[in-house]
Amino acid sequence: MTRAIRVAAALAMAGALGAAHKTALAADPAVNFAGSNTRFVGDCHGQDASLAGSGNTVTIRGACRAFQIAGDNNRVLVDMSASGAIKVYGNNNQVSWKSSGEVEVTTVGPGNTVTRAH
Repeated sequence: MTRAIRVAAALAMAGALGAAHKTALAADPAVNFAGSNTRFVGDCHGQDASLAGSGNTVTIRGACRAFQIAGDNNRVLVDMSASGAIKVYGNNNQVSWKSSGEVEVTTVGPGNTVTRAH
């Protein structure tokens, strides 16, 4: 293969990889957290986020567009974007949220509380 053809092939491959990278970024993947009986800090980077597990004490930063919990006895402080949405499924979860706007809240299960942090 001549040098010119190898260079052209390399440029074509780089262009294809660049297009694939842009497509992956455009998909806006969710950020998923999981654990049980742990303490941690996470960042949703402005994306949707979820927490699965029980007995966690968690702080989520990064202006989440939407945040969902599935589990029991979690204690969460979450940074939400304006007009975000929080959904809580399970029992006895305590969620506090911060945002420059209001968020839509849905809870399913007994003993769940969702309040604005002061």
